[in-house]
Parts: sequence; C-alpha cells; structure tokens
Amino acid sequence: MPLNLSKLSKTSLLDTEINPREIFNLLPNKHAKYKYPRDVQSQVWDRWLGRRADRDLVVKMNTGGGKTVVGLLMLKSCLNEGVGPAVYVAPDAYLVTQVVKEAADLGIAVTTDVGAGAFLQGKAILVINIYKLVNGLSVFGTTDTGVKIPLGAVLVDDAHACLSTTESQFTLSVPAGGEVYKGLMQLFRDELLEQNDTKLLEIEDGASDQEMLVPFWAWHAKGLQVSQLLTDNRTSDDIKFSWPLIKNHLGLCRCVVSGIKIEISPRCLPIEAVPAFTEARRRIFMTATLADDSILVSDFGARPELVEQHLTPNVANDIGDRMILVPQEIDPTLPESSLKAFIKKKSAYYNTVVIVPSDFRLQFWADVADLVVKAENLEVAVEQLKTKHVGLVVMVNKYDGIDLPNSACRILVLDGLPQARRLYERIETNLLAGSEHVIGRQIQRIEQGMGRGIRANDDYCVVLLMGASLTRTMFTMGARQMFSPATRAQLEKSSEVAEQLGSGLDELDSAIEVCLQQATDWKSVAREAVANISYPPMGTVRPMAVAQRVAFDNASIRNYAQAEGALQGVINQFADKEASGVLGWLKWQMAEYVQFTDAVRAQQILKGALQLNRRLMRPIDGLDYEKLDAKDMQQAHNVVWTLKPFIGKKTDLLVKLNGILDDLAFLPDNANEFEAAMQDVAAFLGFRAQRPEVEFKRGPDVLWAVGNLRYFVIECKSGAVATKITKHYANQLSGSMDWFVQRYDHTCKATPVMVHPYRVLEAAAAAHVDARIMTIDKLAAFREAVRAFGTAVAGRLENLDAEQAQRLLEHHKLTAERLLETYTEAPRQG
Repeated sequence: MPLNLSKLSKTSLLDTEINPREIFNLLPNKHAKYKYPRDVQSQVWDRWLGRRADRDLVVKMNTGGGKTVVGLLMLKSCLNEGVGPAVYVAPDAYLVTQVVKEAADLGIAVTTDVGAGAFLQGKAILVINIYKLVNGLSVFGTTDTGVKIPLGAVLVDDAHACLSTTESQFTLSVPAGGEVYKGLMQLFRDELLEQNDTKLLEIEDGASDQEMLVPFWAWHAKGLQVSQLLTDNRTSDDIKFSWPLIKNHLGLCRCVVSGIKIEISPRCLPIEAVPAFTEARRRIFMTATLADDSILVSDFGARPELVEQHLTPNVANDIGDRMILVPQEIDPTLPESSLKAFIKKKSAYYNTVVIVPSDFRLQFWADVADLVVKAENLEVAVEQLKTKHVGLVVMVNKYDGIDLPNSACRILVLDGLPQARRLYERIETNLLAGSEHVIGRQIQRIEQGMGRGIRANDDYCVVLLMGASLTRTMFTMGARQMFSPATRAQLEKSSEVAEQLGSGLDELDSAIEVCLQQATDWKSVAREAVANISYPPMGTVRPMAVAQRVAFDNASIRNYAQAEGALQGVINQFADKEASGVLGWLKWQMAEYVQFTDAVRAQQILKGALQLNRRLMRPIDGLDYEKLDAKDMQQAHNVVWTLKPFIGKKTDLLVKLNGILDDLAFLPDNANEFEAAMQDVAAFLGFRAQRPEVEFKRGPDVLWAVGNLRYFVIECKSGAVATKITKHYANQLSGSMDWFVQRYDHTCKATPVMVHPYRVLEAAAAAHVDARIMTIDKLAAFREAVRAFGTAVAGRLENLDAEQAQRLLEHHKLTAERLLETYTEAPRQG
C-alpha cells in the first residue's frame, strides 16, 4: 500500500506555531535561497516573540538585512495566534509587488485583494500600499463610517517613506485658479496683506517660490466660513480624499498659500481618523534609517515609551560595503561639469544611478543620461538595471522604495539636498534653518537615498555625494552623528580614505576602483569598520515631539490649558539647552492654542516668541524695526574676525562658501535660499546684513550695511522668467527705498539694487533714479570673484590680518564702491 504522506505533513503545525523562526523552518515550499534564516533575522524574531503583545513595536534593521522576510514571518505568527486579520503596508505599488514576490518565494499566503476571504478569515496576509489604508475614502473605514474591517496586526514597512505619504494624505491641497483657492485667498487677503504686502502681491502674481502662513487668529476667527467653503466643494477631486481625514480638526490646521496652490494640514496627524489602524491590536513599524523615531509619535500616534524600546539585531554590522565619498570635500575647486563627465565615463563600465531632488536638477544630467526614471517607468527601469548594463540612470526624488542589488547599481550618486515636500515643510525649514530639527530630517532622507545601492551584507557600492547644499549639510556641526551607527562608521572610514587623496579626478578614480574591484585589503578594512558596531540600546524620541503630540491631542478634546501646559513644560525643560529659534517656534505653537481661550494673551506670547525667532509671523499690532548700524564698520577687520573659526579648517570654509555661492543662482522656487545666501555672503565679505522682509515683515528682501553710513537696499528676483523688469518689480524696489528713508535719517545713504536676469525695463516701468541691476552675467562674475577671494583667504587663514584682507578685497573688486561699479549696472528702458 502506498504511503499517504499528507497524513505525515506538518501543515497543522505550520498554521499554529507562533515562533517566527520555527515557522520559517516549517515552510515546505520556500525557494532554495532561504535555506536558513540569517542570524540578524533570528535575533529580531526572538526579541519580538517576547514582546509581541506590546501594541506598538519598532523594528530596526540595516538595509539588506532581510526586513521583508522578518515582517512577513511576524505577521504569519500573528495569524497563527489568532491576531488577525493581518496587513503588510508598503510605501507604494512597486514595493507591494516586491513583497508579494518575496512571499511567493517563501510560500506564505498573501493577497492584494481587500475583499479576499482568506484575508478576512485570517488565512492570508493582505499586502497593500499606504494610500489604500490612509485616505478619506478608505475601505477600512474613517471617523464618519467607523471601522469597516477590524485589524489584528498592521505592519508598516519603510515607515519613514510611509509617513511621507501619510502626511500628504492628511494635507488638503487646492490648485490656483479654482473656486476654493479664490475663496480662501479672498477670505484671508486682508490679514495676509498685514503680514507682508509685497510677498502677497507676488503670490497673487503666481509666484511658485513664495509661500505665506495664514495667521492663526484669522484662521480661528473665520473657521466657519472656511468650513462652509470646503463643505460646499467636498466632492471635488482635490478635496474628497483629504476632507474626511481633517474636517473634525479643521480648527487645529494650518493654512499655507502660494502662487500655485493652497495647502491645509493639521499640526499633528489625527491618525484616529483611520480607526482600523488606531484600534489594531498590534502595530509594527519597520525601518532601516529612522535614527530619530519622534515622527512615529507625532504622526502615527505611537506610544513614546514603547517606541523607545526598539527591537534590533545584536549588532549593526549586517550591512554591505559602501565607500562614501564627497568629491567636493576632497577637492573644493572641482567643477560640477568635470565631475559629471567623470561619472558618465565610469557608467560605461558600471551601472550608475544618480538621484536628483527635482526636475530642474534633472536638466543638468539630461545630456548624459542613458535613462531617465519617473514613476511611470520605475518598475521596468529597475528590472533593466538588475538584468543588464544600462549605463547612467537618473531618478527624480526617489530616495526610498527601490532595491538596486549587486550590479544593478555599483555607483550611486546623490546630487543635491532632498527638497521639502509640502508648503508647510518649506515654511518650517525657513523658521528653523540650521537647527537639529531640520538638519536631522535632511540627514534622514540622505541616508534613505544612500541605502538604495546595497541590499545584502555581501553587496558593495560606491556612493558619491555632490551638490553644494548637500555637501554643506554634511559638514554642519553634529550632522554625522545623526546617521545610523553603521552608516556613520562607513562615513568615518571613507573620510580617512579621502584624507589620503590628492586633488583631481585621477585620485578619486583610484579610490573608487579599490572598492569596485573589491581589493582584498579594502574588503578587510571595510569589514573592520563596522565589525563592532551596535545599535543604540534605546530609540530616540525627542521630548518636543511628545509635547507637540500631547498638546494636539488635548486641544482635540478642547483641553486647551493642558495643551498650553505641555508646550510650556518642554520650553522650560530646554530653556538653557536649545537654540533660541527652536524655543521661539515652540512658543508660537503655544500661542496658537492659547488663542482658543485668550486672544490677547496669545498675542503677548507671540511677541515673546518673536524675540527668540524673528522669522515667525508678525503680531496684530506689528513689530518694531531694529536698525542695522553701518557707522564704525571696518570691512577688512570684519573679514578676519568672521574667518577666525575656520583656522585649521580650510576645507570646511570652502565647502561652506561653495554652498552659499551655489544658492546664488537664478532658479525657480529658491527665493528663500537665494535671499539667505545674499545675507551670508555679505557677512563673508565683512559687511553686515539683515532680511527685513523675513525678520520684520516689511522692507527689502536684503539690506547690506557696507560702512560709512552707506547701505545697499536689495530686492532679489531669482525666480524671474520675463526678459524685462516689470512695473511691479520696479515699484517694489522704489517702495523699499521709501521704507529705508522712513527708518534711517538723512545721514544714511542707500543704493537700490535689484538682482534680476535682465536690466531692460518694460515700457510701463520706471526705475528709481539710483537703481543698479545685478544681471545674470554680473551675478556670475560676482560669484566667481567671491569664490576666488575665498580660495585666496583660505590659503592663508593662520596668518590673515586686516591689511592682507584689504588687499585681497581690492584685488577682487569686493569693496563697497568697486562692488557696485563692477558687478551691477544701470537699468535701461526697453
């Protein structure tokens, strides 16, 4: 009689075993590549098993550590224990496909159909993207509908990427030109005019590089009209997916207007609007690079004490080999065009992927790209890279969500700093410029991008970081400490490599080939660099993020005093430890909540916040202007004083200067960066500068005090596309001169300067009699003169004195008088 092997199978055990490692071993049809679980996977499973009943768990594993397998087996364990249905949430449709493939190779039952009986009965894991779970018409239910599909276990993979999408889903965005946009602009026009009339006029003219925050007192006072307008249009495509998520918290939202759209978003995400997620018995957040876990608390509403107790492998050395180089650190004088040509040459031998932050930066690479990748061809492009030599591939803003193992990507280039995604993020980046809050967010996205090229611990890849803004961020004090331990170790070892290199591309090439050819000595050094690296014992949750979440949750149930108290507590806690700008930002948020109970005191708190951070909105009764002194200023002495901190740090100085000068470019959507660079370059040249429009909500974009009671009143039009100076721009410069005359006495002399690509006035425009224009050619010449001056002083920092500085300023025509003569010209009537 033949044996009935089915009676001997362990199928029943496969569906009842709870230990993920044992389930892995029991899988009968898994691919041969899954012979044994990796040590790091077993270590995480063992730790998870002991804490699986905790409602919120964070799992951290290095890129290439096998997170998908870990996640699928944990969810399978949940189903076996009766904690279902179970959902695996990925950031996008492409990664859903990858998870489904992995599950098929393992032999684990999954489905992408929300209505599948196997999912609803807890017999298969549902794999979906975050959009499916979080939207105003979610099939899982919203606040209005209640829970439609109760969930036992939810696993959020690539939590940082999913958070980005979740923030977008909770942001109501309406394009310019529509009824809602026009209605909101009309509703708040008077209050926006009071904040900054010039900026509002530019927004009304369609400027995409300007944004304004509606004052919180105006938003509070006109909440009913806003609600009526949005309710009347709630079925429109722009509103219907976000409206159900935010409508119950509209009073706790912020509204940002720009020339191309208006965005309305809550101060923290009211994630309870997706009750199936908030009421799930188990929530698991998986991440590779989220060194700061605070946003899991502020956005996903996870419990901070559980988030801090993250689950990790024993060691963090399960990471592929990366040589991470910053070419412009090795040679600050290296032109980007030469570096581009070098990278193109290398791509003839190795698949090379370049990640750029925007379509605009894509243009720089367009002439050498073998393939440009966007959402519509992403999956095909990745498969091509995995199966053949493609060459130089450029991807736009794809810092997460793709796997490029082995020869799919041997050289990875990150060109430029990832850009803020939402209008409020742009506002916040400006308010907190240079703070740990902003730099940490930027570092996190940089590290996400750096992880695309290695997907296993036996993989290897060269990572090149380029672009002045990215390089400058990497050199910011404390920035490298914000990377994960393994990446930080690889950065430090790569820096040691860089220190041995001379200038020039040949030196760079020799270092790159050491990694790409996997030289025995390099492999040994690379493994040693991460050999003893471990994860931090506890996750990082910033007290500020906890306070913001507590304040929001209290305000949501109208406990405004408790909301104020939460923020006041953290302000007191960090009064002597945190930058003044951040403390001012927190006080401004406190004023937002106080507005609900005491409008007068809210204005008083806002005034106190402005003493700490001049970039915040102005109070109802305005601001007192603080004059910029130009009487006893000595330019050359100021240069020497400014450069003292860079003695012994020549490269740091040149990297910082290159970053400033690269921001001085005629580009769309970079008005804030351009104006900040104009302020910074003034300090570098020994002048004093301020940004009156930003700091006091009135006046020119930038004001330079250049000595002897002389000033430059500067209007920056870096995003201008017209070939002539418009009447509006000309009037704006004249208006800024009027502002100056009203605030400075007759002993002070000012020259009006406009930075604009062209100097020709349109027929209806009349320029101020003393106006000067810094055109595209003049700006380029000015940049190069400052760069040459910087290189010269960097070579003599240890012995630089005022006499030498003066000679160099005169040689490069950068004294106040020569600067105007050389780098600006008079406007011309068209």
